[in-house]
Amino acid sequence: MALRDNQLKPGKGFLSYFTRHKTAANLVLVVMVVLGLIAATKIRSQFFPDIVIQTVSVSVTWPGAGPEDMDLGVVQLLEPALLAVEGVETSSATSFQGRALIRLDFSPGYDMARAADDVKAAVDGVTGLPAEADTPVVRRGVWRDRVTD
Repeated sequence: MALRDNQLKPGKGFLSYFTRHKTAANLVLVVMVVLGLIAATKIRSQFFPDIVIQTVSVSVTWPGAGPEDMDLGVVQLLEPALLAVEGVETSSATSFQGRALIRLDFSPGYDMARAADDVKAAVDGVTGLPAEADTPVVRRGVWRDRVTD
């Protein structure tokens, strides 16, 4: 049976070189192990991912108002305008006696300085807030998972 030109001839292939020169195979093995150990020191390992939630909160006080009044007079006016702000992932609103708090969570990596400015502009654009209510306060915050630190 004749060998074709594209078939390897006995003794001329890559593996046959290592079968004839056992020192070369061992040398390649040692180089691979050393390079693997060097690479292993540069691998970043982490059991849990970093969790950073960037938030902007809007707080409004209205002395003497009940939670229902805060919800109807403040939260339901502010929340639609705040949800239209670019980058907002989720929002939550809580109404208390004389106080309402709206918390906006932004997508990871979003420019929070821009987010705070956009929220401030959205709050300033809302009309119809009760005259007795104080001016809304916009605060920027970051929550980090301390367990993984």
